[in-house]
Amino acid sequence: MCRSTFPLALAVLLAACLLSGCLEGDKPASAAAAAPQIATVDLERIMTRSSAAEAGRAHLAQARQRLEQGFADLQKAWAKAPAKEREAVLRDGALALSRQMAAEEAAVQNVINKLLLEEVKAWRQAHKAALVLARQNALDADDTLDITSSVLTGMDARKPAFPALPVVSVKLPPNAEQKAAEQKAAPTGKTPAAPRAPDRKKR
Repeated sequence: MCRSTFPLALAVLLAACLLSGCLEGDKPASAAAAAPQIATVDLERIMTRSSAAEAGRAHLAQARQRLEQGFADLQKAWAKAPAKEREAVLRDGALALSRQMAAEEAAVQNVINKLLLEEVKAWRQAHKAALVLARQNALDADDTLDITSSVLTGMDARKPAFPALPVVSVKLPPNAEQKAAEQKAAPTGKTPAAPRAPDRKKR
């Protein structure tokens, strides 16, 4: 009778110790205590509410205005040119301005991304966290892990430095280029008077 009850009593004792964490080398409890801290950042909120993103949008609006004005100047300069030449120049100009606008957008995004990464890294190091994820990439996350507000505060305290606004150079038609060169050579637009012949006195 004693032989049959002893193993059962030992099993109950082991189960109780496991549940209460009284056994030495309690790996589940220690693993939970040493689990790395993970945080999340809402990128959509950063890109819509941060002052850096707002400044970036204002910068891009100015860049777009300059490029559109440059294209308008190009259209005006080539208005009287032959249709075939005018269409080719305007087509090339539109493509060039479109590429320039894409480059402006990429440059602004790089500046904002750099600020974001710097602030996220500063928060992670200050709080000794192991990992910071974009909230959009997490299938599910507790709201207590969200550090978006802290990152926003850090970004808003800094002033982003965007590249200089683009300068558009308008290509002129051949005749217009020649006239511009002539006007540059003679800014006053006046033709110099011919030298006067000396008066001859009668003998």
